[in-house]
Order: sequence, then structure tokens, then C-alpha cells
Amino acid sequence: MQFFTDNCPYVPDLFTPLTDTLTHRTPIVMSEQPTVYETFIAPIMDMNPFLMLHILSPFMYMGFVYLITRTISPCPNSGIMKFARKYHNVGLSILSAAMLGIVIIGSLYDQKFDDIHSTICKPHSDHNDWIVLAGTIFLYSKYLEWGDTLFLHLSGKPISMLQYTHHMSTALLVYVVTIDGVIVPATPTFLGINCLVHIPMYWYFAFPRGSLYPFRRMITQSQIVQHVICIAFTGYSFVADDCSDGFVGRVFIVVMYSMYLIFFTQFYIVSYMKKKTD
Repeated sequence: MQFFTDNCPYVPDLFTPLTDTLTHRTPIVMSEQPTVYETFIAPIMDMNPFLMLHILSPFMYMGFVYLITRTISPCPNSGIMKFARKYHNVGLSILSAAMLGIVIIGSLYDQKFDDIHSTICKPHSDHNDWIVLAGTIFLYSKYLEWGDTLFLHLSGKPISMLQYTHHMSTALLVYVVTIDGVIVPATPTFLGINCLVHIPMYWYFAFPRGSLYPFRRMITQSQIVQHVICIAFTGYSFVADDCSDGFVGRVFIVVMYSMYLIFFTQFYIVSYMKKKTD
């Protein structure tokens, strides 16, 4: 049975600049050690101005938080808010499952599961539109996740440093590891792991007293394991002989995932370990 044909999923024109960079259809001549201009500025010059907003996403998030905390009053008892919060989380859980499925198909297309080295270092093929589609959806889903912060505020809960730094930086992180000259071969793997973790996480957020309640600690543990895996895989890519794509992107991954690991570990200690000892 033939699972793959030349007719891959159609990607809307809105995302064409991103798909061009992901598939290297407009390669930039890079020096052996890319300069800051070659890495960040040159790819941006050929992009749709709309996509340049990803660079500014941390500042956009800061403005978003400033706006909602000063113009919208918390309403923790609102039935409408609770309904919207529930289906925001249900939607993100289902979307994560869909993205995971697309990533698996795209990775099978490129034989990324042959061995651990291929998973980390083998680049995607030039016309693998499954990965392009998954990467595009994943990038814009990071903006949908800002709703987590909104509903946290509406529920009358404080916006923690973990929440703030995580959602402030994820869109930029995804953008940096997918622009031309920076793309990291393990990016689809990291995307898939993140989606795998988000499926139960967002379902638990939607139904906090539901069937996943006994596993809430395990969900947090899976988030920590996710960060450790991504850092370890990226560390391997620095010492592997044929894993040279996206040096700047890989450095960015190590820095950002290390920050996430610190904050999630701190959250785990405060939420579970300290409560158990008290």
C-alpha cells in the first residue's frame, strides 16, 4: 500500500514565505561560520512583513499581558469564562494531537525514525510539505497559547514567571529554528515531543477533576523530561560529525530549554515535593 504521493497537503499562500524557508527553496549563501546578518537579517529581508512580527513576539506578549491585567477584571465565577476556558483547552489538546499525527507522517516520509542519529541529525527533504504544514500550524499555535495567560488572569490567579517567560518566548524560539540558514534537523522531533506532552496537559486543564487528575504530577514530570530530551538531543548534535545545520538555532534551543527546565523544575518542587513534606 502506498502511503505517500507527490500530492502533499496544500499550504495557504499566507504561509508561503515560511514554507519557502523551511524547504530551502530560496537558499542563502552562507559562510562556514554564519554571521549575525546571514543568520537573522538576510532571511528576514526576503520575507513577508507579517512574518517579521515573530521577532517582536516577546514584546507583543508583554503588551498583551499589560493590556489584559489593566483593562480586564478577573471573573473567576463567570460561567461564560469557565465555558470558554474549558473549550480553549480542549481545542489545544485536539490541535496538539493533529499536529503530532502530521509530524509522524512527515517523519516517516523522511525516514527520521530509522535510528537515533537520523532522528536528531537527518534534515527533512526539500519538498516534505507534511513537516512544513506541521511547522506552520505549530508556530501560530504558540499565539493561541497566549489564551492560557488570559484565562489564568480571568480566573483570578497570578501570572507566574514560568507562565510569563514561557509564553513570551516560544513563538520566537519556533521562528528562529525554522528560518533559512538556522533550521535545526531535530526541530520536527522537538515539535512532536511538545505535542505529545500537550495532549494530556491541555485535556487535564480542561477537566482538572476528570480522569487525568490522578496523573497531574506525571504530566508535570513529562514536561521536565521533554526539556531534558531536547537539551540532550541538541548536545548530541554539537558532537556528531554530520549534524551541522542550524548552529545558531541549536544554541538558542539550549539556552531557552535550559530556562524552561529551571522554571518547570522549580514549579514541580514547589507544587509537589514541598507540599508532600509539609
